[in-house]
Amino acid sequence: MIYAVIIILIVLVLVLSLKLAVIRKQMRRIAEEMHSNEDGRDMNVDFVDADLEKLICEVNRLYEYVMSIRAEGRENEKKIKDSISMISHDMRTPLTSVIGYLQLAEKAADPEEVGANLRIALERARYLNRLVNDLFELSLIESGQMDISAERLNICEIICEEILAESPEIDKKGMEPSFEQADENIYVTADKKKLSRIVQNLISNAVRYSQKTLEFKIETAASDMVKIRIITDSDKAVDTEKIFDRFVKGDSSRTNDGAGLGLYICKSFAAVMGGDISAQQDEERFIITLSLPG
Repeated sequence: MIYAVIIILIVLVLVLSLKLAVIRKQMRRIAEEMHSNEDGRDMNVDFVDADLEKLICEVNRLYEYVMSIRAEGRENEKKIKDSISMISHDMRTPLTSVIGYLQLAEKAADPEEVGANLRIALERARYLNRLVNDLFELSLIESGQMDISAERLNICEIICEEILAESPEIDKKGMEPSFEQADENIYVTADKKKLSRIVQNLISNAVRYSQKTLEFKIETAASDMVKIRIITDSDKAVDTEKIFDRFVKGDSSRTNDGAGLGLYICKSFAAVMGGDISAQQDEERFIITLSLPG
């Protein structure tokens, strides 16, 4: 009986020793694979020990996560480089114009010519200032440092104020804005400065790209969201998804319409206030919808 127990114990020790030797060998293989696995490929999970298989499955998931972070980092680095390149180009053009027209004004002898050159230089300087403001707001958005001070605001009043501010350009194009709810009090919950920035940008774009139509409609939905629709006519196809991306211009043939940040900033502002901006094109009508909490 004692011999049988001893033999069993010896067999168990041999089995355990063999298994331990196999596990050690597999652990060395794991260490070697991890050391040489720079491209993050999945490691082989064919192991004798079930716990080792679970461990390597977790390691593989960790590798996938790390590689996704690396890929995202490379993509973000590319975006930053592209952004710097675009920003440099967009700022260099108006700055060169300002310097050029100031030099012309300095050399001109005719007071009228001096005044004309100074007016153009001032216009380009203002355009450059808008670019700088857009880039500053972009930096706040990207860093997540936007401060929101939400309050109850009369959206009809804000729209009317921005229409009035844009009236010189509206009159120049011979447009007659239509706003049925102009005399009503419809309220949204938003940050006043950011809401004014959104509405100003949307109206400015609408006037710039529309031929004659400029309509405003407001809907109060059952979900307590207020929908502000700006309707214009459009003779060109517009990618209604990409126009909200950074550095995308509504009409790529226009070279003096900003850096293509306006709608991206507006959509970001709307999002942090609990709303959204979307666009759709219906035959010859182009509709921008701003949704905000009521």
